[in-house]
Amino acid sequence: MTEPRVCSKAAGFSLIEAMVGLVILTIIMSAIFSQLNQVQKASSSEAVKMDLTQQAREFVDQMVRDLHMAGYPRPDMYSPPLPLDNPLVAAGLVRVSPTEILLEGDVETSGSVDSVDIQYVPADAADPQCPCIKRSEIVKGSGAAPKNFTQLEQVMPPGTGAGQSGEDLFTFFDKNGNPVDVTGGADISTPSGQATIGKIHTVKIDLSLLSPNPDPVTRLPQRFSLSVTGHLNEY
Repeated sequence: MTEPRVCSKAAGFSLIEAMVGLVILTIIMSAIFSQLNQVQKASSSEAVKMDLTQQAREFVDQMVRDLHMAGYPRPDMYSPPLPLDNPLVAAGLVRVSPTEILLEGDVETSGSVDSVDIQYVPADAADPQCPCIKRSEIVKGSGAAPKNFTQLEQVMPPGTGAGQSGEDLFTFFDKNGNPVDVTGGADISTPSGQATIGKIHTVKIDLSLLSPNPDPVTRLPQRFSLSVTGHLNEY
């Protein structure tokens, strides 16, 4: 007697099931890679931000050191006292405004008086990195070209107008903490300028920088600020 033949089907996925699984896997992998991409962008953005912050901190520290040495050595440290235009003495603050400080002092502690100019430059045809803050230094009375030229880039325009940081780069205060108005600028070439500058005891520096990399979430420029106060020493 012949036994009946048994037919069996091989177990497996249909084409539709395979396609559905592939679509689900694609969606999951896309979500994973999207998150990884966001993390990578955020890490890169933070690295740039930290680098700019470090540069800003070093630049501001230099400005504070300059302010501490402004006015040293004084004319009355010599006998008889020397005039302010003598290369051996420092006049201290020479010219000030919300965007510039020109000062004299032995900032390098080398025994020579230096003239230091720190100013915001909104645009420079020879420098595509501006707007920026530039610092130049020259030995007083030497007539030589400025040395130790340094600058801070990615600077947001200071001021309270549209598109500006909302604060002046430099704000000046007297010894009682009252603001000293230098809106139109002041320098020691005039009696009124001498009177204004003579009141200044403290300088507040407000920096706002814009990172070249936008925020990975909002897609907006990243802004961070740094505020430091420097005191003028009375030598």
